[in-house]
Amino acid sequence: MLTDSKVLAVKPPAKGQQEHPDAKVTGLRLRVGAGGTKTWIFRARTGERTINKKLGSYPGMDLTEARTAALKLVAAIARDGSAEAVERTFGAVAEHWIKKVAKPKNDSWRLQERRLEMHVLPAWRDRKIVDIRRADVRELLDRLEGAVLPNRVLTLVKTIFRFALSRDWIDVSPAEGIRKPQVEQERDRVLTMTDMAQIWKAAELLGYPFGPYIRLLALTAQRRTEVAGMRWNDLDLDAATWTIPAADTKGDRRHYVPLSAVAVEILRALPRLGVHVFTTDGRSHMTNYAKLKARLDAFVAATGGAVEAWRLHDLRRSAATHMVRLGVREEVVGRVLNHAARGVTARVYALHTYGPEKRQAFEAWAEEIERATIACSAEAPAALIAAE
Repeated sequence: MLTDSKVLAVKPPAKGQQEHPDAKVTGLRLRVGAGGTKTWIFRARTGERTINKKLGSYPGMDLTEARTAALKLVAAIARDGSAEAVERTFGAVAEHWIKKVAKPKNDSWRLQERRLEMHVLPAWRDRKIVDIRRADVRELLDRLEGAVLPNRVLTLVKTIFRFALSRDWIDVSPAEGIRKPQVEQERDRVLTMTDMAQIWKAAELLGYPFGPYIRLLALTAQRRTEVAGMRWNDLDLDAATWTIPAADTKGDRRHYVPLSAVAVEILRALPRLGVHVFTTDGRSHMTNYAKLKARLDAFVAATGGAVEAWRLHDLRRSAATHMVRLGVREEVVGRVLNHAARGVTARVYALHTYGPEKRQAFEAWAEEIERATIACSAEAPAALIAAE
């Protein structure tokens, strides 16, 4: 039987390789090369197939660790007839879950896929799923910023681990029992029209692409990633329309966005530097939302404004709220936001696109922003005179 001292004392052969079997764990062997390299391997036979697996190198993997790894393979072979489950990576499991579970049943599967690609797979793509521990989950979450994102990622990885558990690919989920890192509160922040005017004016100071992006974000009431990913091919400026492909929307629903006259004017003035309307390199769409928001807040303050505790997403909620105040029906606002239709009648039979109603809503909203901006500009000199 191999011991720590025996493993350390094993001499390399004059040529070739020699294997030293472990009597305690059947299948575990120490392979020693002529150059002195020591490697742990596992060899077993199941049916007509011989399994050969490299476990690791000594001394990076000691005898105890090698036996633990070998016992996992023994258990997998006894349960499944193969060692595939032990070798399966988190990336492979996540891909299988997206394809077999999320995509057929969940409208938001593209969002889940993006979260995986951005926040999970860079760290875990090639990690064997059986080797991921609770500490790894906590470390992953600790690297994430934001009030909501860590919770969303935890929910996502819990779902994938539960899927692996249901397939008997793991014996226990390392994510179970971990509480959400953040305490979430549903946001109800609605920007006043004074807030909107201050943001609108400060956006001009940002320049391309960020300034026009902020203004289109306010005018269209679409999600920040949808506006950032806007492509020239999806725009028809003569018809004043923007069609968002289903693949680019949260709900995987193609979305028709009528553009107000102000939005068309902004878009016509922009340079065409590639596929994307808003780009910093001509190859990909703009990102860095947090940095953009910080610069925008600085310009708001520099121009004498003050918008308290707001986020980019508040522009969307505020647009919807003010549209209702302006007399737009809530069902039309729902279509403006590309929310899913409720009920069988709405989903299957009432297929009216609400195009004219949405256009009226966007025009009314653009006019309201313009009125607020003019009023804010008129008030600024008066405030300066009063301050003097």
